[in-house]
Amino acid sequence: MNGLEIADAKVLFVSCTIHFYCDISFLFDRFVDVYKPQTSSSRENSQVTESILTATDSDTNHLQSLPEQNTATPHLNGSCDLAHRIALNQLTTIRWTLDEDLEAYQLWNLPAMGVSWRKLLECGVQRGVRAIRRSGMKVSSVGWVGGFTGHNGFGIDAVTLEAKRAIRVAGQLRAPAVTVLTGPQNGHIDSHARRLACDSLRELADLAASYDVGIALQPMHTVYHKNWSFIHTLDDALELIERVNHPALKLAFGAYHLGDEDEICTRLKDIVRHVGVVHLSDRSESPRGENDREIPGEGRLPLREMISALESAGYDGWYETEVWSRDLWKMDHHDLIERCLRSQATLFSNEFRATVSGI
Repeated sequence: MNGLEIADAKVLFVSCTIHFYCDISFLFDRFVDVYKPQTSSSRENSQVTESILTATDSDTNHLQSLPEQNTATPHLNGSCDLAHRIALNQLTTIRWTLDEDLEAYQLWNLPAMGVSWRKLLECGVQRGVRAIRRSGMKVSSVGWVGGFTGHNGFGIDAVTLEAKRAIRVAGQLRAPAVTVLTGPQNGHIDSHARRLACDSLRELADLAASYDVGIALQPMHTVYHKNWSFIHTLDDALELIERVNHPALKLAFGAYHLGDEDEICTRLKDIVRHVGVVHLSDRSESPRGENDREIPGEGRLPLREMISALESAGYDGWYETEVWSRDLWKMDHHDLIERCLRSQATLFSNEFRATVSGI
């Protein structure tokens, strides 16, 4: 084994170990009561997808799983390719492997996938990259990576090395963004935690720019403060982005995390230039745990208004459905994908359905 192979093996070991502490709940759900869903034919799923996304308002009103839509909400005025910019993050179908995701997403004619760095590690990074590239599936983002505050004793050098590897992989996959988390505060005073994050983000941004990739900083709701991030609000994220002051550093806007902030739709129009990727999930109340998200359109967040604000301000990037939910993960994942598509058709209404004929 040469020096390069040894270094790569060390990176893989550190990567798997770092992801373990935050993914315990994911791994528990993944290996308890795991099932293998039946495979549907491409033709059957394509017909179902087309029928869902081209349904009329009267066709979708009877769906009991979907809430009634507020008729006062505005029509979207986005670009005509909006339907082709809605991806599915792999953590939505958490029980499947990367290979199973690729097969199913193609059966359902999904435009793109948000690649889970954890699933890519489980598959083997280069094997996974080859499989994705052979499939022709577009990639909306790669993530998550990061954790710069030394949580669980992992040094900043090892964490940064892992993030750099993810950036190079994103370049190979032509992904526009790598989602990055700061990690929890971990006992540091606020100014020191922010300095650690800024120094790391600045170093990663330089590399990302050379690969024509953005790094998208993800603020998370306070319920995630113990293991995931000390950045919880839009202002927190923008303050770090402005301090780093690098064109490759963007914002990963998570509707679940930021959707109930004051004047959020107005603010989105003002900061759209910073947005690198949009993560869509919903909720009906304040989060009670890390894995209680709802399918976009089935909760009470003003998703339609947020999307309208982004589109009217010129956002032309990806919208990524990213649902973390213990209850929804128990569903057959083909049924879960179908439910996401039905909710999307209702959420985006006529403007969405008018553009889906090519999916």
